[in-house]
Amino acid sequence: MVLSILLLTGGALFRQVDVAVYNALAQKTSVCLLQAGEKQPFSPPVPQELIRLECPTIGMIDLRPEQVKDSFASVEWGAQDFAALLKKISETGVRHLAVSAPFIWEGGTQAAGQLLLCATLQNHNFYEKVVLGMRGRTTAQADLTPIQFRSYVIPSSQVTGDISLLPAANRQVENDLDTADGTTTLTWAPDWIEDEELTQNPPALQERSFPLLVRWNGEILPTLPLRLALEARGCAPDKVHVELGKEIRIGSLALPIDVHGRVTLSGVRVQPMDLDDVIDGKIKLDPQSAPYAAAVLMQPLTDKEPAVRLNAVASTLSMLCAQQVHETVIQPGSPLPSLWYCPLLASMTWRIVAVLFGLFIVVRFIPSMPWGLKFVVMLAWLGVLAWFALSRMEQAQWFHIGVMLAVWLLLLLALPVLKPEKKRSIFSTKR
Repeated sequence: MVLSILLLTGGALFRQVDVAVYNALAQKTSVCLLQAGEKQPFSPPVPQELIRLECPTIGMIDLRPEQVKDSFASVEWGAQDFAALLKKISETGVRHLAVSAPFIWEGGTQAAGQLLLCATLQNHNFYEKVVLGMRGRTTAQADLTPIQFRSYVIPSSQVTGDISLLPAANRQVENDLDTADGTTTLTWAPDWIEDEELTQNPPALQERSFPLLVRWNGEILPTLPLRLALEARGCAPDKVHVELGKEIRIGSLALPIDVHGRVTLSGVRVQPMDLDDVIDGKIKLDPQSAPYAAAVLMQPLTDKEPAVRLNAVASTLSMLCAQQVHETVIQPGSPLPSLWYCPLLASMTWRIVAVLFGLFIVVRFIPSMPWGLKFVVMLAWLGVLAWFALSRMEQAQWFHIGVMLAVWLLLLLALPVLKPEKKRSIFSTKR
């Protein structure tokens, strides 16, 4: 009767034993024992430093033939007009400019036009950095790598992966600036490559950038948007590390890159700048273009060049000019491992019946058993309690195992003094 009363009413007395047992069974994970209806506790909120990329706005100016015809009164579009347009663009706030154009004008370009255009491109009152896109192709007989590229080769030791999947060229497409006295002092980068679809019609709308790298006579060169980004960042080519199919690191900036040398575009911002508004001084580059204030000027060679190419190059430049922004945010606490109280039997009547019947059987028969069998039965009883506790834990529940262990221990201590009745039983021996 004493053990029965203890089992039915003494659960709260052994709460610390419950906590110790369930924490031991949880294997180094601290669990909270809750009563029915209590809310699950959470860990305290913690500050966490996050690093996100913030892409600047990149302006983009389209020089498609119909736009040029509507915006310029001259019969023939020439290098002098191009130089005048560059000056107008600088007045919109653009300080870094990528120019993707064939640099071919009707009737060729005279020395005066070449001189004016080169002087405008190198005038730091207009721009800090200007990179011109050089068109290339692959022929049976390779030409020497243009001298403008040789100082900006990315070391082969810093590029890993299958470079055969990158766009390739071995000869430049001639243009009207090739014979200019200052052409070698201008900054050039590979741009449109003949027979390389990725450089002609890049899938900008599929969140893939313009290719960042080109194989030119086996050497790895940055393409137009990457070259301007490196110039604007003041980053030398030996600061570029590429693992094709994994990532490209530009100084401290790391971006995922695919096997074709394209990064995934995310959070990029571009600003279309109407040519008429630029010429009339009615538009300014978005202030969110800071700190680089960059733009892309694109003139297609033919009407077949897709308009999406301009968006792809501008979006790529926006991604490559991204700044790392450090933010501290408060992360809400996570729910702590918890168990909710659920007795083995919900009905108090059935609990009383089960306790009285169970203890009657135990006290009646165990004292009559041989010592070896007593040990096995008591050990099995302990194993059943552990099994019940584990099975309830799988259902996020707990019961008062502490008081049950206390009763088990008291009975174990009392067994030596419990004497069986003096009558034959299935466990008694004949004398």
